[in-house]
Amino acid sequence: MAVVGSSGLPRGEGRRDALHHRERVRRKISEQLRKRIGEEDIIASGPEKRIRVPVKGTRRWRFILDREHGEGVGEGEGEPGDVLGPPGEQAGQPGQEAGLEPGEELYEVWLDMDDVEEMLFSELELPRLKPKLKAGDTSVTEVVFDDLARQGPRIDKKATLRENLAANARRGHVGLGGIDKRDLRYLSYRERRQPRHRAVIFLAMDVSGSMDADRKRMARLFFYWCVQFLRRRYDQTEIVFISHTTEAREVTEEQFFGRAESGGTRVSSAFEEVQRIQQQRFAAEDWNVYVLHVSDGDNFAADNPPTLELIRRLSPVCALVGYLQVDPSGVDGRWGGAPYKLSSFYREHGSDVDGFVFAEAHDDRELWPALKRFFARDDVERAVRA
Repeated sequence: MAVVGSSGLPRGEGRRDALHHRERVRRKISEQLRKRIGEEDIIASGPEKRIRVPVKGTRRWRFILDREHGEGVGEGEGEPGDVLGPPGEQAGQPGQEAGLEPGEELYEVWLDMDDVEEMLFSELELPRLKPKLKAGDTSVTEVVFDDLARQGPRIDKKATLRENLAANARRGHVGLGGIDKRDLRYLSYRERRQPRHRAVIFLAMDVSGSMDADRKRMARLFFYWCVQFLRRRYDQTEIVFISHTTEAREVTEEQFFGRAESGGTRVSSAFEEVQRIQQQRFAAEDWNVYVLHVSDGDNFAADNPPTLELIRRLSPVCALVGYLQVDPSGVDGRWGGAPYKLSSFYREHGSDVDGFVFAEAHDDRELWPALKRFFARDDVERAVRA
């Protein structure tokens, strides 16, 4: 991370103050990134590109004496509620002279995409992730140094000194000295079988005619960050891409993010495809299964109960089933929007489904809260109850 120009960072204020300031700056950068995850300069940046993030200064405020008007403080006439100073003389009003007040202190931070993803994804993780060891898989091992021995590849200095002190005490001497071969202690290791945290994530997107350009852009943007997060944090993860209108099919990643379709909507087709693929290729005993579906919420009313029934069937084998409704025209940004929307149906009939989490986004700024809702550090039950 490189800071361009005068950053205003405190110098000589002590290591603790400097570290505190650094953490405050990091939080402000993270806040800016969360607000800007939909901006083109971030999405278009490749792994070797850099982006610029403006950050407000984090000056430590203090009281100073007004030396210009040496009248003292806390004295004179006045009652609670009185306006101090002549009315109407505010800086920046039309027809007034240029103000003399200092502006906000800003400085620019240039970040690599690695820095961006590290800051964003440090707050996310796959919920309910459990170790999965496929039958016959013995290739994953972990070397653990958890014991002491008289021989070994790595000497343990503390254990050796403790043994020398004990040996000298038994001989009536106090303190260290005369260390010989009998005092030497080594760290002993063993190989421990380490289960894999295998996971498969089904990403299902509605590409029907009701998903206009803005809705599809928000859906693809959400899935873009999902894929970046999963590939950066989890190397034993499979991602399955599914597009659906009235019918659903597995597609390539390129088709998923680049292909435009139209037609009607039958959301249950997406979950039928997820169930079929999961049963054929990703047994629940070998894989942590996650499903994320994004739609604008338009669906045939008669198809809503079958869709929820499929979610109920998937729930026992899934760590999480998530639904995000992208609806820029939502009613006042309230959860559920219009009563005919799929989110309203889920809210009324699906709140009791274990591991079923739903969210709604009316603009790009609400995509980050949705990501945190699905990929919460805490148990997913908190998100379900929210």
